[in-house]
Amino acid sequence: MKKVMIGVLFVGLLMGCSQAAVPEIVGGVRDGLAIGLQLEAGVARNLTARGAIEFNSGNQPVCALIGGKIPLTAIGRMPLGLGLGLVGYFGNNKNDVGFSLTFILNRMLDVEPLFLEFGVDVAGKGRPVCQFGYKIY
Repeated sequence: MKKVMIGVLFVGLLMGCSQAAVPEIVGGVRDGLAIGLQLEAGVARNLTARGAIEFNSGNQPVCALIGGKIPLTAIGRMPLGLGLGLVGYFGNNKNDVGFSLTFILNRMLDVEPLFLEFGVDVAGKGRPVCQFGYKIY
């Protein structure tokens, strides 16, 4: 658990130091009610790096994510992206590490910094993900 947490903090620190990261506040359902902080930074024209740490009300109260986002298409004025990454759930003497597959709708409700993320985390078992986020520019 320590290695994953240090890795997520290290990536967040690097993205923050380069001033390329956009901090985001996220909240919703991720193995219980969750709230956390996510960092997102453009790596290439069609690739965005993402890192997050969230706290939830489930059996494993800490969730860490590191991965990327690939743009797919647009639904009306809302860009749709595919989020892929490694996810870890920690706590209560049990650690589960797996992968995350989510879809991200940016500019939700025609509000530029608002986004919706929904999909599944497979870490020990399948866990639904549905959360709103707000980008802090």
